[in-house]
Amino acid sequence: MKKILPFIVVFLLVGLSGQINAQGFPKKNRYTSIGVNINAMNYVGDEDPGPSFISPGLKFTRPNIGIEYIYRFAPRVSFRGNISDGEIGGSDQKNADYSEKNIFRKIRNEDFKSNIFEAKADVIIDLFENRGKYTKRPDYTPYIAVGLAYFHMNPKGQINNAGQWYALEPQKLEGQSFSLNQIAIPLALGFRYKLSKQWDLSFEIGWRKTFTGYLDGVSSKYYDPSALGAATNSTTYQLANQTLAAYNSDPTLKSFIDSHYGNGQAGSGLVPVLNPNGTPVVNGNGQTVMTVRGFGNSGDQRGTPRTDVYILTGFHLTYIIPGRIICPKFR
Repeated sequence: MKKILPFIVVFLLVGLSGQINAQGFPKKNRYTSIGVNINAMNYVGDEDPGPSFISPGLKFTRPNIGIEYIYRFAPRVSFRGNISDGEIGGSDQKNADYSEKNIFRKIRNEDFKSNIFEAKADVIIDLFENRGKYTKRPDYTPYIAVGLAYFHMNPKGQINNAGQWYALEPQKLEGQSFSLNQIAIPLALGFRYKLSKQWDLSFEIGWRKTFTGYLDGVSSKYYDPSALGAATNSTTYQLANQTLAAYNSDPTLKSFIDSHYGNGQAGSGLVPVLNPNGTPVVNGNGQTVMTVRGFGNSGDQRGTPRTDVYILTGFHLTYIIPGRIICPKFR
């Protein structure tokens, strides 16, 4: 955010200095546009390896489509309404590597996908103004947009990449529920080009700063294993703690865990799953349920409390609706 903040401030000062009101911009020069947008969708959160919200991981880029309505209100200012639908996703196994920075995610072994439906209203501020009619607009202009968005999400996960997806919110994997209906602060940077008298084409990248850490279903600590059904190996418990599956299926990871979390011997990186009273959890076959040391017992770190971000990058094609033609009166 610090890297792009100076550009945002400059745009806001230019756009809002004497421009936000419509004085000197007659109604006959105002106009409306309708359009469609096709985007690539990404996210930044617990299951994304991107170093920052500016540089998300690209392996799970997914499509997004939308429609929009724009009203040109002032020489540099437009109001926009947009609805869109798309998907985000991530995977610890597919995105993380064996580096010290990412090995935590490799051991955690979670993945997710989520549909995102968004309804957004924002204000577009152009760098170059147009005080005339739409036909006199600049051939091109950079712009920024800020506003407010509502979105509906529904994160789903699978057990060790088996292919069957389960809605994560009803499972309460971290002992708490979270709302599937959220708000976000959208911020976009764009470049608009005048294709013809009534057509514009824009390229835009927009970040959505959310107020939830559960876009991916991961945001806190591992919950009480006994409450999640560790003894019965329930679906809920398997979704909440997938470290043992990673240990058993990945020889390289198994070797790393034994050497770093144990004494270097096979299986030494594993510890019993404990009940709240400190006794080991035993399954229906009388076997002690095991997990990787530091992963899976109540209070162990599962995710981070930071809020998540999703990103839309794409092209907006808009059509300007011609204004009403006023015929002269003859007497």
